[in-house]
Amino acid sequence: MNEYEDFLRGLPALIDGLATHGHVVCDDFLSPAQTAALRDEGAQRLAGGEFHRAGVGRAEQQAVRDEIRGDSVRWLDPQRRAPAEQAYWQRIEALQAALNRELFLGIREGEFHYAHYPVGGFYKRHLDRFRDDDARVVSVVCYLNEGWQDADGGQLRLWLEAGEDAPQLDIAPRGGRLVLFMADRFWHAVLPATQPRWSVTGWLRRAG
Repeated sequence: MNEYEDFLRGLPALIDGLATHGHVVCDDFLSPAQTAALRDEGAQRLAGGEFHRAGVGRAEQQAVRDEIRGDSVRWLDPQRRAPAEQAYWQRIEALQAALNRELFLGIREGEFHYAHYPVGGFYKRHLDRFRDDDARVVSVVCYLNEGWQDADGGQLRLWLEAGEDAPQLDIAPRGGRLVLFMADRFWHAVLPATQPRWSVTGWLRRAG
């Protein structure tokens, strides 16, 4: 049995976890080789000047705010997929189909970007869904870091309830790990790290 077949076999448990808790972690979403290839693709694009500083807000209101977030991003083009991106897209498309089949989420598309946080970079507490737009259904984070240790920091912090004093779940950004959570339910933040931090991040969306 190959890696993709293993992933398909694990899909029911992944979807059940999301349906039950609203969030779920899947280790080994990508193999070490696939993770390294995707990270190298991102690094080449970063070195080539294809990234830009991420902003907050949307459309004309979007602005770079260093006090809120410190990452740089480069959007993936689903029509022009680099070879290193193929395994990622194959799994995401299978995941989307399974979520629609089992949970009737009405997902029509995905939008994803490479995200690079320099040492010390962070993203303060926020919600992924805009107040006037419910297109984002599921937030998706796939980590690309190699040999990540807990002491390196950079955890994704989920608030399990709405208030700032609510219980929290910290998830380490280990390479190959996928995190899914409902975009309208979970406030979250990216904690500072002592190493550069890589991921492919985005959303499964309804038609906007």
